[in-house]
Amino acid sequence: MVAAARSEGNDRLHAALYEAVPYDLRTEMVRLLEVPEKKRVSEPERLRLGPMRVSGRAMELALDRAREVRGLGAGAVDAG
Repeated sequence: MVAAARSEGNDRLHAALYEAVPYDLRTEMVRLLEVPEKKRVSEPERLRLGPMRVSGRAMELALDRAREVRGLGAGAVDAG
């Protein structure tokens, strides 16, 4: 019963979040899942991978990556 209730709750949550995302943003997010030609990973996977070293340059790259993620527009969705 607990698993069924949890599954039902997750389904409602996913439906609510899906409806909260504007169509244009949804379309863009789905497009980002495609792996570009001559690349090994999708854009979200590339953004997910953090710097491998601890250095000033790695911090700069991490901040650039954070800007890219914010630029995708997902933060504009009201998830409340």
